Amino acid sequence: MKKTKHTLSRILTMVAVLFVFTQCNSKDTKPAEGVAAGSESDTQYLPIAYVDADSLLVHFDFYNGLVTAYEDKLSKQNGTLNSSYQKLQNEAISFQQKAQNNAFLSQERMQQEQSRIQRMQQDLEKRAAQVEQELALEQKLIQQQLSDSLNLGIKEFNTPQKYQVIFTKTGNSTILYGDEHYNITNEVIEFLNKRFK
Repeated sequence: MKKTKHTLSRILTMVAVLFVFTQCNSKDTKPAEGVAAGSESDTQYLPIAYVDADSLLVHFDFYNGLVTAYEDKLSKQNGTLNSSYQKLQNEAISFQQKAQNNAFLSQERMQQEQSRIQRMQQDLEKRAAQVEQELALEQKLIQQQLSDSLNLGIKEFNTPQKYQVIFTKTGNSTILYGDEHYNITNEVIEFLNKRFK
């Protein structure tokens, strides 16, 4: 009984798939631009396409501009923090040498210097945490800007509606294989870069 249900389920699935394909092929729809009918055969393609996300990000000028600006800011922040850490380290070494050589005039003066160095360290740790938060927020903003730009750009690219569905393909995506007829990555990159300029 269980075997029969399983076989029946398989048959129904195959019938449904065949029905969808025959409906798509029997409609009098013109194949999408860039996904034209095959060379010698009269093959028609479904009104779907995919974009290779990795290639898109490498060649999308808007995204590359955002990333470059972010990396410049990150580099400056790291440079500033590293310089401050170096200064703190030098102050701490100087303090230790003075303490070992009894260079402080009094115990009170030594404690004041030690407190000053501890405050420097606390301020620097606070600043580092603040910078980390700012950079994380900026990363989120970049992701949001990219998402908005892509959503609007793809919608505009697909006007008038050439494709019913546009998938994204990444290194480990759910699209394991996509025929090159459905790959519109280069067209999308060209369109988005023109739109950005």
